[in-house]
Amino acid sequence: MDTQIDNLLSQVYELEGLLLVIDKHGSDTPAVVYNKIKELASSTAALAQRLQPVEPLPEPQAHIEPQPAFEPQPEPQPVFEPRVEPVDADDSLPSDDYDADDTWQHENGEEPNEVFQIDYQEPLRVDEKLQRTLSKDLRKAFSINDHFRFRRELFSNSDTEMNDAINMVESMHSLEEAEEYFYDDLGWDKDVPEVADFMEIIRRHFL
Repeated sequence: MDTQIDNLLSQVYELEGLLLVIDKHGSDTPAVVYNKIKELASSTAALAQRLQPVEPLPEPQAHIEPQPAFEPQPEPQPVFEPRVEPVDADDSLPSDDYDADDTWQHENGEEPNEVFQIDYQEPLRVDEKLQRTLSKDLRKAFSINDHFRFRRELFSNSDTEMNDAINMVESMHSLEEAEEYFYDDLGWDKDVPEVADFMEIIRRHFL
């Protein structure tokens, strides 16, 4: 990510956290919190003013292969028609050899040991495709509220600890490896709501 955008996001996260403190404590909020919000708002506005649009790359020109003036036509190949052997009427399958459930019925009325069924899978919806795409980029899978909530409840309000954990998950190859790290190494409790929500995002990352 661009350093300028990364700094701007960090300030927005911190600004949102301070606003949540005011929302929670109301008139009991110390004045230093208000002063910090004003300072961050001014700094954030200055960073936003310095953002510049990214120039799009020029589209590559299509390369057109020169066409030869004359191409020899291939000689026609003989066509061989397959020989069709006559079939006796007794060898064909009667239409009532299948019941209403498409289950094969033997001539003596017994059903075979195996019944074959076709499993139709419904196509993914647009929102499901978008969710899967975002979950692959683990940092984008966390909303701003998720970031503050998990940082506060699971990582002792430390951006460094949360970023280290996310970097470690991105280097892993399976959900089992991630679960072993969080449940065994860090000792997280599966029944804690924040842990369950965090691990659901991790699970979608490995789909």
